[in-house]
Amino acid sequence: MKKYLIILLTVFTTLDLFSQINKGNFIVSIEGNYMKTNTQSGVTTNLLTTKGQYLSIGSSVGYLFKDRFVAGVGLDYNWDKETRSNQIYFNNFMQQEQMETKAHVFLPNIFMGFYFPITTKLYFNTNLKLSYGKVKSDYSTKYAGTGSIANSQPYMYGSANESKSDYFSTLIKPEMTYFITSKFCLYLGLGGLEYSLIDWENQNSSLAVNFNPNYWVLGIKFKI
Repeated sequence: MKKYLIILLTVFTTLDLFSQINKGNFIVSIEGNYMKTNTQSGVTTNLLTTKGQYLSIGSSVGYLFKDRFVAGVGLDYNWDKETRSNQIYFNNFMQQEQMETKAHVFLPNIFMGFYFPITTKLYFNTNLKLSYGKVKSDYSTKYAGTGSIANSQPYMYGSANESKSDYFSTLIKPEMTYFITSKFCLYLGLGGLEYSLIDWENQNSSLAVNFNPNYWVLGIKFKI
């Protein structure tokens, strides 16, 4: 019995009897995700609140150089906005600070991927994507307080700044793709494993494994 199952699995994964995609096809995709967050941490006398808005959109064109293997190029755009508020109360001392940060980046990329058929219309596919761009960010902050021991007079300060830094990322991204028609399908990006490098000179890098549904990406694909 086990022998027959192995034979059936081999046939299923090597033959394209019901394949929706074939060598020579082009796949055009458009995707996006928008998320809002509101988090709090600390205690009543030292409370930090962060409100965030995050937008990511992207498009790509891939070419199937084999029946299930695709390679292509794409362009992503990410935009973030965060408002951070901190309140400190201690005896007669009180201070409140608010910072607003904004950042956006265009990320040209190249990718390679593999499509594995689950049913006639449903595929599990994964992509390895390399991206590079310049992150532009700016922030403004203001804080005010009163009642300090050194100075009982009320005070208020503010500042603003902007910066630009290199951003490189390597992302392994799993997806589920469902063909509604022979040329049109929906897909869901399920997060992934990403290594990113920010600012080449300081070598500020990070490794993230994130499959949180809040970060899943919904998209459409067209087969040409």
